[in-house]
Amino acid sequence: MSAFATGTGPNRGTGPSSATRPPDPPDGRGGPRGRDRLSGGRVRERTDEIARVLDLARRHLGTDVAWLSRFTGDEQVVDLISGEGELVERLVGRRVAQDTTYCARVLDGRLPPVIPDARADRRTADLAVTRELGIGSYLGAPVYLDNGEVYGMLCALSTEPDPGLGDREARFLGLLADVVADAVSALHRGGADDDHLRTVIAAVIARGGPTMVFQPVFDLPTHGLVGAEALARFPTFPAPPGEPEDSGEADHRGTAGPHFGDLPPDRWFAHAASVGMGIDLELAAIRAAVAELPRFPRGLSLAVNASPATIASGRLGELLAVPAADQLIVEITERDGIHDLPGTLARLYELRDLGVRVAVDNVGVAYASLRRLVQILPDVVKMNHWLTTDVGADAARRALVEALVHFSRQIGACLVAEGIQTADELRVLAAAGVDQGQGEFLGPPGPLPLPAHGRCVPVRRGPLVSAGAS
Repeated sequence: MSAFATGTGPNRGTGPSSATRPPDPPDGRGGPRGRDRLSGGRVRERTDEIARVLDLARRHLGTDVAWLSRFTGDEQVVDLISGEGELVERLVGRRVAQDTTYCARVLDGRLPPVIPDARADRRTADLAVTRELGIGSYLGAPVYLDNGEVYGMLCALSTEPDPGLGDREARFLGLLADVVADAVSALHRGGADDDHLRTVIAAVIARGGPTMVFQPVFDLPTHGLVGAEALARFPTFPAPPGEPEDSGEADHRGTAGPHFGDLPPDRWFAHAASVGMGIDLELAAIRAAVAELPRFPRGLSLAVNASPATIASGRLGELLAVPAADQLIVEITERDGIHDLPGTLARLYELRDLGVRVAVDNVGVAYASLRRLVQILPDVVKMNHWLTTDVGADAARRALVEALVHFSRQIGACLVAEGIQTADELRVLAAAGVDQGQGEFLGPPGPLPLPAHGRCVPVRRGPLVSAGAS
């Protein structure tokens, strides 16, 4: 099972039935997401331990899912989940008001820890959450930190009733909750100082945000320049006071990685989100990018990246309400999924009313991304670089690309290929009908002004690693 880490969606674990979810920003108590500032080995070890416990709970109890949630303020957030099917998709990363949950009622004694038939039990039958999740049976056990504070709940549920659940199963889940509590407490104790993260990130925002570079986007049939994507670049992340500067030189490829030093942009955004400053840092980057829009000739687009949380916040519209808003594209980056789809869609309609176009990023790597295409109906569809890589030598990838070409034309969207690194990839993608493309082969990110033509320089391939978030 992978450690708590940011990504474009649920990270699959060691088995086909497990999924992890990076927790949303904690309330300053140092929830697991803040643990990306620990050494990678320690985080992976503890998270793998929790994941194994969840899998054991689900299999032993015979439930559809088992999860660990935490309480933050007056909300409950699902941090880690084991299960299969659509229920996992609906629960992963779920953030709801505590008082609407079974868990809160178990804690205050309104509900017992085991409910064999939630639809027949008068205490739960009429609850909205019972209908929303289709709960048939439920078990819950509180998870306490070693200081006695309630961290959250270890829960298991099924969509069908289970009359065989009783006190024995409740005791079993309680024992597992104690094991989880030990692991969570170890993570909780080991976190770096959140105040240091806030101070560093606030300083970047106060200086006008990160430095922005721009990767050109070209029309594939003509190789003509059509626009650029704005990407954030950050300075070295300073070490916390009293910590040696060289202790940040850990393996950047690890799931947790170092918490300071030369970090990729996605780690900066992850740090910001972990201390409740993710939206602020994203808006600072977007503000810095939009400030360069007057340097874009009419007809050239400028794409900026925004998470669903930033879009749903309602703060993006004021930044993009500029005279040349029709040159702007908002790329939805689903590092953490869309938890408020109606709210996000409503804000996207507002942006479209300004003339802003909407793009869905990283399409083609997960079932969720395909669902988002149907829900959002974007103006621009951006294929993940995984589909681009060696597309000429892989008939299956070519078929997926051709399917996206057909889909994009049916909804009137422009299809953009990311990560083009060779002439062969460019040729195959253009022949398949992909509209536009970007990548190191055509032009690397850099300062303005944009190049008039693609440089078409082949790139030596190394291991496939994430290039980081913008």
